[in-house]
Amino acid sequence: MNTRRVRQATIRELLQAERIETHQRLAEALGRRGIEVSQSTLSKDLRELGVVRVPRAGGGFRYSLPEGRGAYNDRGAFERELRDYVTGVDRAGNMTVIRTLSGHAQAVCEAVDRLEWTEVMGTLAGENTIFVLARTASEARAVVRRVIAIGGQEGDG
Repeated sequence: MNTRRVRQATIRELLQAERIETHQRLAEALGRRGIEVSQSTLSKDLRELGVVRVPRAGGGFRYSLPEGRGAYNDRGAFERELRDYVTGVDRAGNMTVIRTLSGHAQAVCEAVDRLEWTEVMGTLAGENTIFVLARTASEARAVVRRVIAIGGQEGDG
């Protein structure tokens, strides 16, 4: 079994056995099992496994594995992220800026990535802001229109 498979199998085991809330805690748990991983590799593994952040009853979020692979490839679920958490959208040149409720930028960013819009070259999320890079200003305007169409937010395209 290659190291990627071992690492991803271990991530699955950890997420089923523990309530893990952050990349750092997951990396620490992997480290306790003798698996050292970079932030970027861990992000890629979570994306490949279809892991999502779900709300906890007492507040905050935790990572969760998909119940069925199709459950998290559902376009409606990704669009719901945009409807529920996006507060605004704007554009500067070929960059679109999406504002979210605090703490939701990562989940919305993941949704934008999973929607696989052809205009999107890449995304970067912080706590409440997402930068979406397009090749051209025209494609960035198309991203703004998509976000507004899904979420009904006000925007400046």
